[in-house]
Amino acid sequence: MRVLLVRAESSGGIGVHVDNLTRGLREAGHDVDTLVAGGTAAIPAIRHAARRSAVDVVHAHGLRAGAAACLATRKRTVVTLHNAPSNRAGELLLRLIAQRADVVLGASHDLVDLAVRHGAADVRFAPVVAPALPPPRDTFPALKAGLRGELGLGPDDRRPLVLAVGRLALQKDYDTLLTALTIMQDRYGADGVPPVAIAGEGPRRAALQAVIDRRRLPVTLLGHRADIADLLRAADVFVLCSVWEARPLALQEALRAGVRHVIATDVGGVAEVTAGRVPLLPAHDSEALAEALRRACAPDADPDADPDAGPDADPDAEPDGGLEQDPAPSATDWDALWPGPADELAAALDAYQRS
Repeated sequence: MRVLLVRAESSGGIGVHVDNLTRGLREAGHDVDTLVAGGTAAIPAIRHAARRSAVDVVHAHGLRAGAAACLATRKRTVVTLHNAPSNRAGELLLRLIAQRADVVLGASHDLVDLAVRHGAADVRFAPVVAPALPPPRDTFPALKAGLRGELGLGPDDRRPLVLAVGRLALQKDYDTLLTALTIMQDRYGADGVPPVAIAGEGPRRAALQAVIDRRRLPVTLLGHRADIADLLRAADVFVLCSVWEARPLALQEALRAGVRHVIATDVGGVAEVTAGRVPLLPAHDSEALAEALRRACAPDADPDADPDAGPDADPDAEPDGGLEQDPAPSATDWDALWPGPADELAAALDAYQRS
């Protein structure tokens, strides 16, 4: 088949998914063109690309690209939903997609249900799969020492290191994380607050930095990073505090990397990813997040007894946040629980076929 894959500008999960799908389709022998299209130029750009390549299917990703594809062409149109609408405009885009797309794919089952409620006739689940982690660039102690040095932490600072990964946007709700750290600071003093690194870039950077500076929190905004796998290997605690996610790639990567303590909010498809192996928190709950961080970062935390300890914690680890140990082998075979690349490709190919 000749397939046109369309997405808006994205450096996050949608971009990774489209890259994976492009590679898989080409390896399976299909002719694939990709298009990054946004704004008022999206509709004519999609129409031109579909005609030029004489495509059989236009597969768009996201609400804006999906709506534009539905308006741009009469070719078979498949739209993958990666996020739920956050406002009235998004609701209108979803309604248009539900009415006009030949097939709507949801990256999590709640998105499938949402598309059905908006009137879509053919809706299916299509997993978004995180690619395998690249091999580490250095030894695990060196990776830990490197990141801690980058954050200005001295060799005598034994506090566990907390990492969050994701765009600096409202969806990720880093404000709740900063509030949780402020609660810890007020209750336990500056030494009771773990150092936090946030990898990602976005429109909330200035606002978040202002809060960090005003409250004197030990939080570093790392910006966009190409070494996420190594950052995860260097972290002792991973936090995902989003108000909504489908199948977050960063969470999949953290679990694969064997981060000792994983803290996540019970939103969207997160429970599907964690499969009951990780205690989940309600969104927007800074008190619950502060308590989960306190337990994960406690110097005498026992992973066997702590209900908030991550699924891959090492019961033999020294009580120092694991600064000297390599990450424990994963106690859960996550790839056996999750859909894989073959499932990701099969879902797309099935949607491309006319009944």
